Amino acid sequence: MLYFAYGSNMATQRLAARIPARFITTALLPSYRLAFHQRSGDGSGKCDIVAASEQACVYGVIWEIASHHKPTLDGYEGLGHAYDATALIVTDLHSAREFEVQAYVGKQTAQGMRPYHWYKHHVLSGAREHALPPAYIRALERIEALDDPDAERHQREMAIHFAHGSLAGAK
Repeated sequence: MLYFAYGSNMATQRLAARIPARFITTALLPSYRLAFHQRSGDGSGKCDIVAASEQACVYGVIWEIASHHKPTLDGYEGLGHAYDATALIVTDLHSAREFEVQAYVGKQTAQGMRPYHWYKHHVLSGAREHALPPAYIRALERIEALDDPDAERHQREMAIHFAHGSLAGAK
């Protein structure tokens, strides 16, 4: 199955901590915008994609995952109550080839949600790792983030990147 990650699962270390996956390419989802308004059980905002104008787009990473790992990923993504799996068409950033992919689209959104710093770091790490367009990365950098009141969770989430030296610029 081809999976389009546009949030924290763009980061190889983040996804690898959840399931095995093989990188395919980076891609663009036209006529959508990225929002951090998906209400999470931890009180923060997570990424979601929202249909928008023709000028809008969301960048992300296409991963190939084995079908027997999809239920595990569905569990992490809260399939059915937090997110729905949706088939989409995305375009390879390098070849303009189109791919039919699965992506998770939020169901529990709220205005004013903000991500925790560690979550924003996962998203930025993936965007930088896969060389998404500089203007897109700058837009992600400008997203306001919050301190996680659970310091242990913050440390645990950031530890995913420690072994790989990707903490430059992290809060």
